[in-house]
Amino acid sequence: MENIVAIKKCDNYNQENVDKAIKDAIELLGGIKKFVKKGQMVALKVNLVHKAAPEEAVTTHPAVVLAVAKLIKEVGADCFVVDSAGGAYNQNAMMPIYKASGMLELQEKYGIKINDNYNGAEVKVDGFVNTKLTLLDALEKADVIFNLCKLKTHGYAGISNAVKNMFGAIPGLLKVEYHGRFQGLDNFSDNLYDIHKYYGKKLCLHISDAVVGMEGDGPTHGTPKKIGLVMASENPVAMDVVGCKIMNVEPKDIPTMVRGQVHGYVNENFDVQILGEDIKDFIFKDYKSIKPNHFTPFASAVPKFLQGPINRWMTQRPVIPCKKCRGCGKCALHCPKKAIEIKTDKRGRRYAHIDYMKCIRCYCCQELCPFGVVKIKSGFIYKLRHLRDKKQK
Repeated sequence: MENIVAIKKCDNYNQENVDKAIKDAIELLGGIKKFVKKGQMVALKVNLVHKAAPEEAVTTHPAVVLAVAKLIKEVGADCFVVDSAGGAYNQNAMMPIYKASGMLELQEKYGIKINDNYNGAEVKVDGFVNTKLTLLDALEKADVIFNLCKLKTHGYAGISNAVKNMFGAIPGLLKVEYHGRFQGLDNFSDNLYDIHKYYGKKLCLHISDAVVGMEGDGPTHGTPKKIGLVMASENPVAMDVVGCKIMNVEPKDIPTMVRGQVHGYVNENFDVQILGEDIKDFIFKDYKSIKPNHFTPFASAVPKFLQGPINRWMTQRPVIPCKKCRGCGKCALHCPKKAIEIKTDKRGRRYAHIDYMKCIRCYCCQELCPFGVVKIKSGFIYKLRHLRDKKQK
């Protein structure tokens, strides 16, 4: 797989600017006709993790989707928008997300269809950790898949971009099951690469919306960060290596990148060829990046009475402030290990309580909390260890 990444400057979401930047980036890779032929149906796999307006930098911006759709239609092909958000996967759950993100307007104004097929399809795979996967039936029916991701920080994986975005190919609440099955970032990453491997050449183009990305508490409650780029590549790992450069983090510190290197997407030095702009102009030393969560459950050899304190002192963990929690129960519903229980205090106020002995630090609770009250806290030994690492650098 080629390790070429095309990057083009795009200062804002003015449609003319986005159209030109997207077209120019794809031209550097060989042009749109290299990836789609007349009469084909293209699935635009966007990032619609939860209900959010475009300016919140949570979801793929509709201007990017429209720019890609225009190019597809120019060659006589057609396309539709598809993703499975973090919660339930049905019309009632997805329509508010389509509307808030601007995707519904694309359908109403420009005729770009949004997916209404909410079925899953079980497929056989020759994977690294799977022999079968349940994936979106809509993606099965498409001729071609374009991965239209958003460059963001991610509380669990460190970075969300091309590789991580394909986790949305798993329908709805089944994602919870996959988080539970593939604990630890190496296993979770291999599961992601099973999805990429299954789609193969059908998943032929990755386009990243990095006009305005996200820093801090990503992927849903961070802060928008103006970057001013769009990126295109045939290689998802190469694209994410460039994403790491922008965030000023080392790819070798991101498990999804390391596993991508192991699986042959890039070489051992994470070398990529960048066309277009000079990447040095887009490296942000002040980017509020996130350390990936390397937490793994402690072995049974550790005395049980020590496991709780050690977990608190040596790791990061999600924390839900009782007074701020609304008690909606969404975190409990999506917790893959059933580590969250909704309790009621003396005043009758509902709140979420986490059992840290069950918690696997996947941060689904933080990602999917509709009110943004779940925060990631670091134990004091964890802080000391990473302070030392920074000084050594």
